[in-house]
Amino acid sequence: MTRYALLVRGINVGGKNKVVMAELRQELTNLGLEKVESYINSGNIFFTSIDSKAQLVEKLGTFFA
Repeated sequence: MTRYALLVRGINVGGKNKVVMAELRQELTNLGLEKVESYINSGNIFFTSIDSKAQLVEKLGTFFA
């Protein structure tokens, strides 16, 4: 199992389009990611997964589209 850092740009900046980190963590957990953690409200997400890099790119790309 590999540990990853996901850096999501442009969320919770300037008070517009606020994203609740607890909800985002839960949604990413529902995608099959494990040990999902966030660093404050910065959009920095850490998680573990057994999926390949290609699978993660597809899964996360679809999620954030």
